[in-house]
Amino acid sequence: MLPGGVNAHRKTDDELAKFDLNLVRVFCCVCEYQSISLAAEHLGLTQSSVSNAVNRFKVVVGAELFVRQGRGIALTAMANHLYQSLNPSLMGIEQCIMSVKEFNPLDSKRVFHVSANESVIDLIQSSIEQQLADKGVEIIFIEAIYEQDDLYEALKKQHIDLAIDIVAPAEASFSSKQLATERLVCVARDNHPVFKHGIDEASYFSAKHLFYRLHRQNQRVAELISIAHLPVREMYGEKSSLLTMLSSVSKSDAICIAPYTYAKSYQQIFKLNLMELPFSSQQISIFSIWPTKHHHDPANKWLREIIESSIQTVYQHESTI
Repeated sequence: MLPGGVNAHRKTDDELAKFDLNLVRVFCCVCEYQSISLAAEHLGLTQSSVSNAVNRFKVVVGAELFVRQGRGIALTAMANHLYQSLNPSLMGIEQCIMSVKEFNPLDSKRVFHVSANESVIDLIQSSIEQQLADKGVEIIFIEAIYEQDDLYEALKKQHIDLAIDIVAPAEASFSSKQLATERLVCVARDNHPVFKHGIDEASYFSAKHLFYRLHRQNQRVAELISIAHLPVREMYGEKSSLLTMLSSVSKSDAICIAPYTYAKSYQQIFKLNLMELPFSSQQISIFSIWPTKHHHDPANKWLREIIESSIQTVYQHESTI
């Protein structure tokens, strides 16, 4: 018999038959988090179990997979190649399995967690509660996670099931859908000594500003929507709540920018003056974001649909000041 002939093929077949496919799942999870401890937490395993699985997979492929980098680990070129090749297939398997799982909102006791901007929660929550009145499921809204990386981390760790945000993700591990658009307006108190008859670019940039503490792509919301570069504005303060920001504007000479639909709903309560922005800008988009591996999960699909219908009902009208 020639070397490397039938016996060699039998040996390869035997190795594949004995190969533990769960090693791929553990390996891809470690690649995603670039951390043994975080992968162990996500998988519900001990760190030693995850380390052992990675070492077993390393023996199978015959190459180093991770190297130490600071307090964490980094992928080798071989690990990155394997991850890019294997992870899409793994996600496809998970999606296929999820797609055949049954979900009935009438008798399910599932509790969903959704991260959304305060304005979106305020505008759709009553509609959601009405739609859930005869169902067993519950949707708990969590106010927007301010840092983009923290938001994606919460989705990865399944601390939240869905995110409503103004920037679509670039990573393939997340999917998104644009649900609506909204414009921003400049807000001042209605008896403001400078802005009784409107606002221009010069008076806008000379005013004191209240900022909303939300950063996306390392920018504030105003920078995200502005078509041209904005000059530095004088800060009056920074708020983590849109409602608090509107309230503060009503009691001071500071101004702010806010989503039109939300600001309009509080205009009479706080006695506010809503004005068009005095610089060229674009509307903000409202996206739903979820882990791609949950794309075909019936429960997650139902959640996305009920949120989408409520948001589109709120923002479907053409708004004018």
